Amino acid sequence: MREIDIYDLKRMLPDEEHEKPTDEYFLTLAKYIATLPGEMKVLPELPRDVVNRLALNLVAYYQDIVADAGIWRSFVVMCRKLYHHPVPFYQADDNYIDFELNLIDVQFITWYSIESALGFDGLVSPYDADLLRLARKVEQLFRYLYDDVPMPENFGSLRELDLADREQVRDIFKASGWLFWNSYFLRPVSKYAYEPEISDDDELTIDETLTNEQRLRTTFEQPTGPLALYVNEWLQLMVDNKMPRQRKQDKGIHKYYQQFNNATGGKKLAFFGTYAELNAFLSEKMNWGSPAEGNLPQLKDYGNFVVFGNREKGIIIAPEVAQYVSHPDNPCYDTATATAEAHLLLMQPGRCPIDLVKHLFENGYVPDASFPAGNNAHTLLHDNWDFIARLYLCKYYRAD
Repeated sequence: MREIDIYDLKRMLPDEEHEKPTDEYFLTLAKYIATLPGEMKVLPELPRDVVNRLALNLVAYYQDIVADAGIWRSFVVMCRKLYHHPVPFYQADDNYIDFELNLIDVQFITWYSIESALGFDGLVSPYDADLLRLARKVEQLFRYLYDDVPMPENFGSLRELDLADREQVRDIFKASGWLFWNSYFLRPVSKYAYEPEISDDDELTIDETLTNEQRLRTTFEQPTGPLALYVNEWLQLMVDNKMPRQRKQDKGIHKYYQQFNNATGGKKLAFFGTYAELNAFLSEKMNWGSPAEGNLPQLKDYGNFVVFGNREKGIIIAPEVAQYVSHPDNPCYDTATATAEAHLLLMQPGRCPIDLVKHLFENGYVPDASFPAGNNAHTLLHDNWDFIARLYLCKYYRAD
């Protein structure tokens, strides 16, 4: 596998067209970091391309912090709002300073870079001993260099953005395309969720993104990054420090919700092992009638149904989910299966509607779910289930 070159670095910068004097400094730093796993004899199973990507992401994070480009700052601000602490998984101590260099920040970037490069399969624990050793070494290096590190010169265009200025429309589009597809923090999710077939060497430039209709539409219509935010939400956080608006859609009480509420005596959930049982409930309890092909015939080949009553959406029906749900009314629950597979509710896109996922985890109905890798896997997942869902489900998390 080839060594990191200047084009790898520049593809990640918002001003990739113009070479800056500081580029060579950060390229040298990335190359050095790429040698550390081998020298330290940590993470020996990682392919060279993954190590290179990790080194590039760590250096890009460092540039972001030094230049106060705003990407990492936006993430910390949102984590504080959502979870009341700055970084998922890791505990901040009294020395933690928002938006500056911190050990747990480097640990998170290290984990996120490796996990994304390996395909978002939960193959590496945030608490992996080798990962933590490497992150500490990199943080010490960054801290040693911090007072003398040159100011990255590629982020001036971001600081000059005015999102309300119509004359800056092209600059805003360009910044959006870079942020979504090329920046170190959003790129891992964007690539995995929307262009997994595109190799690193074939990635489009920022200007090519602006002329690619499909890519541009994805940029503005799909959420991305580890918090499943839309690119305009990321930009507003970075440039104007504005929090994303919560969408309020009070459409009144759906008629199917009323039927479900009456059929269950006010219970939020109902469980059915077979399609025949589900169909009988819909026909007799909810008064949907008895069509020859059955109600919702597309579900005939499935079982283990959970039906969730939602005030505005009516009912949400999830097949092959009941085996994971520990609930007094659920005859389908299986402890062994739940222990082995329940994390998929948070990590497998499309496995379960997000409204039901949130209801189950908010109410403690999936007690056996654990992160697939590492120690403290049960606590890690339950303490961070919403973040895990945002990261792994991405656009499915934001499904309205």
